[in-house]
Amino acid sequence: MTILQIFFILSGIIISIIAFTIARRERFNALHFAVFLLVGIGLLVFGFFPGTVDRIAHVVGVARGADALVYGSIVFLFYFVLLLLEKIESQRQEFTRLVRELSLSEPKNGKK
Repeated sequence: MTILQIFFILSGIIISIIAFTIARRERFNALHFAVFLLVGIGLLVFGFFPGTVDRIAHVVGVARGADALVYGSIVFLFYFVLLLLEKIESQRQEFTRLVRELSLSEPKNGKK
């Protein structure tokens, strides 16, 4: 067993545990849980059966399994960057709404 396989197995176990822990606390929705669980299971499968990476790579039309992992990681990271940007934008809008409400509710001369 190579160091990369051990890394995949440990990462898969840790990601799966984190996904179940956060889902139990209801900190994110079912789609995020499914994505994290698939990533965790995928890492475990790739760790125990390294040939599956090459088979999946050939199915999607990539020459090497490592390339498929890199492309998948890029898509995964892009997805989460978009989620973070969406969250930041919604918080910015909520902050702007709260500032407007507070500024309209307070008197102009500073007296209560």
